[in-house]
Amino acid sequence: MPRSPCSGSKPRSGCDRDSGFRINPVNQPQQENSRTGGPPCPPLLEDEASRGGHRGPPIHGWLVVGLAATVLAISSFVYFFHQGMTNYYGDGVAHVNIARKVVDSPDDSLWQRYIQIGSPWLPLQTVLMLPLVTSERMWRNGAAGSVVSMISFVVAAVSLYSLAMGFYAGEERRSGILAAISVTIFAINPSALFMQSTPMTEMVFIAALLAAVCLLQRWVESQAVGRLVAAGAAMSVATLSRYEAWPVAALSILCVALAARGDLKLRARTTAFFATMVAAGPVYWLWHNWAIYGNALEFLTGPNSARGIYLQNRANLGWSKMFVGHAVLDMVTILTAAAVVAGPLILLLAVAGLARSVAARRRHFVEWSPALLLFVPFLFHVVSLYRGEIQVFPLSAFGLHNVRYGLLHLPAIALFAPAAALIPPGNLRRWATAVICASIAAQYGYLISEGPSQLAVYQEGYRNGVNARPARELAQASDFLKANPPRGLTLMNTGALGPLVSRGGLRFSELIHEGTIRWHQIDDSIPADVLTVIVERDDPLDKRFQGNAALTGDLAINFREEFSVGKIKLLKRVAGN
Repeated sequence: MPRSPCSGSKPRSGCDRDSGFRINPVNQPQQENSRTGGPPCPPLLEDEASRGGHRGPPIHGWLVVGLAATVLAISSFVYFFHQGMTNYYGDGVAHVNIARKVVDSPDDSLWQRYIQIGSPWLPLQTVLMLPLVTSERMWRNGAAGSVVSMISFVVAAVSLYSLAMGFYAGEERRSGILAAISVTIFAINPSALFMQSTPMTEMVFIAALLAAVCLLQRWVESQAVGRLVAAGAAMSVATLSRYEAWPVAALSILCVALAARGDLKLRARTTAFFATMVAAGPVYWLWHNWAIYGNALEFLTGPNSARGIYLQNRANLGWSKMFVGHAVLDMVTILTAAAVVAGPLILLLAVAGLARSVAARRRHFVEWSPALLLFVPFLFHVVSLYRGEIQVFPLSAFGLHNVRYGLLHLPAIALFAPAAALIPPGNLRRWATAVICASIAAQYGYLISEGPSQLAVYQEGYRNGVNARPARELAQASDFLKANPPRGLTLMNTGALGPLVSRGGLRFSELIHEGTIRWHQIDDSIPADVLTVIVERDDPLDKRFQGNAALTGDLAINFREEFSVGKIKLLKRVAGN
């Protein structure tokens, strides 16, 4: 497998094994490796050297990884789907419902359909689901979102393999083995296999992140304009998957500034061009929030933002104050979340592999800096926890909250863990590789030993989406609606009550909800064609009734309660009114 030269460095003879980059010039007599006393390094192919980069993994390697990942994705989904485990997360139900609102809007205008995307969730997953949620069955059971996650899983596996092949390209015959270990750590991770079966955004983000970092690494090795455009476009797309990608995108501009070749003017143009492409995603999202809500930062400060939801649920999330302003505790918490998902043994291997990589490649930092972007989500989570902008509790004995965030650190763990095999010298590396493979098998075997239903990422969704009191109330209300389908139009807020739509047999086209024109036209009376009202105590519709005596009077006179459970009430229009 050809190796990558050190981009932007002066050609020297010999082969720098520690750096991981082939640096032997073309058309120069072969010399012994002066530092190791080993055999001469074979030359790069002339056309490859002229490009300044390796050709990447052979096509059959991509195909094998892609095929294996596809088999794993499909088989895992089939297992979890038949166990009824794929659509427990409330956020997952909401993601699929948002996409369905776009295609099932009672308002015909394109703009009204578009604004169903709303805020604060970024739109990439929603857009990818649009063709799939046209199927009512795939919408109601969440499979539309699962398919997007499965495709993302395959893209992530192939991207990680390509990135790892380049990262370990200087390790002689070990490059293929180390890259295979990297992709194996990711692809057979039990938590990854479960989450890629769900309609959640984590796998979409991981795929976008790995693809963007891989393309940026390829540009660093061979600075062709086409590669820069591809890397910039991929990074911009990644910023529309999850907010963890925003600091990654910002630091990727620094990577380009440091790695760009040529004089100062050329490097500045290159950096500015890349920065413009990367900024397109965040700028679009700021415009989106401004155009709909009149506030470009609605996703950050609005009532549905992470901050807004925390303020509305301070009674239940009061425990999270213990993390605010405590950097060490915050770092330990995020490390614990990563260990819960990847396993503590594999996390330790990744730490050792990172230390080895930094020590061995420190003189060529710029050439492999894109790989370090995989650690940015970890820093983002630590800072966000420190500032109180997110809440994470990864210990199942006391309750689970956002433990799935640990999955976003799996790409970095998977890439760097195999480098631990390069710490011992000489032939001991073969044994070290065998020990690492055995450790991976033992760690994942332990994680899955009590069954998939005991995985922390599953338990989080089950406890909050099935076993919690609000979830049980939603299930009872859904069962009532399926047994007693409403006639005519239904008035309801589809925020927290969204699962009633997909699970209760309702359709968005038969609702007046917060995303429709008629919702905003309601003043002092409920429209005459509304035959059903569904309300949850203190939800936006209930607060609207509380603040409008005329509307409350209309509800009391013309509707009677037909079903009630917990905070949820279903009222039907009295015949003749």
